[in-house]
Amino acid sequence: MLPRLTDRERRALGNAHLDFGEREYRDHPLNFYAAEGGRIVMPLASIRLVRDLMLALAWSSRNGMPERRIFDYAAMLAWRGPAPDGVRAPPLVALGVPEDADSDPAVAALFQKMYGATLVFIMAHEAGHLFHRHRGGVLDAQSRQQETEADTFAIDLMARIGAAPVGVSLYFMMAAPFECTVRSTHPLSGTRIRRLADAILGNAALFSRDKPSPAREMELMKSIAADLSTVATLLDDPDVRAASRLIGLSSSVASFAATKDRGPARQAFDGAYKGHWTDAKGTSLEIQMMLQRQQQTVRGKYQFGLGSAELEGIVTGDQLDFAWRWGSDYFGRGRLRATADGRLEGTWGYTQRVEGGGSLSVTRHP
Repeated sequence: MLPRLTDRERRALGNAHLDFGEREYRDHPLNFYAAEGGRIVMPLASIRLVRDLMLALAWSSRNGMPERRIFDYAAMLAWRGPAPDGVRAPPLVALGVPEDADSDPAVAALFQKMYGATLVFIMAHEAGHLFHRHRGGVLDAQSRQQETEADTFAIDLMARIGAAPVGVSLYFMMAAPFECTVRSTHPLSGTRIRRLADAILGNAALFSRDKPSPAREMELMKSIAADLSTVATLLDDPDVRAASRLIGLSSSVASFAATKDRGPARQAFDGAYKGHWTDAKGTSLEIQMMLQRQQQTVRGKYQFGLGSAELEGIVTGDQLDFAWRWGSDYFGRGRLRATADGRLEGTWGYTQRVEGGGSLSVTRHP
């Protein structure tokens, strides 16, 4: 970063230094902050957690596993903490990620991009607080403004470095359960994330400068901004916030064991499926479903962007009538029909209804 600082920035950050403390913040393990005396505090425990979760994301992406598991694991840490039931199990163990996950060159390359860019963003953001001489204990409106100023400083500096903010949207998805009104002085908001997306688009030309393919780099910046806009929409939805809390409170380490389909299913309603889950409002989310069929009984789970739900049902002909449960408060019924080309199409509803809640459409995933 240092060679890219302006003279004014160098003067303002002349006494800035990194503090890699061994301390661990049990209530907020993703805790990074700027402190008096020019300190940018980056506890090693927090860095390790970012590292492990980013490696889990890279491994999951390359192996067709749902990324949602990692965000739900973060929600569990946020809402249940290091409880005696095993929440304190190391992330890679809890998420079923092999110890040598980064021995795969494709996994290692993706991990390094996301992890490196995320740490640069965090350091630059906290440097932005020092540069602007931000203070703690301010009113909410001023706190939000300070966060935006620090974000803008970070993106401007990353653009000068030429470090694309790959993985930043994923970091905010992980951090969202911790940066809520219950435990944070500056909770994440959709407005802040949208301004961050705007800052990335505003610096897209600088990010793309001197790259082998400027056009491709421009498309990458647009993609990152689009991902952040999606995060902003989720953060602004109180139902999503409530769902994240419910997921965190109801999850256990056993919920995150990685499973993969080990072969082609020989009959309908058995094996791995991917597709879309839609609610009555028209919101559509990607869904990943794993079903196990024994004769006419089907049991399984599906992940649909807001956590993992369980289902159990009975097959009659080409139709599956099932009951579903999500967490401890939400439950209902549904009906799926198998088509000749291997798709499952149907509806779901709350309590005793099989429709009215939304629809499901999934295709067998090899």
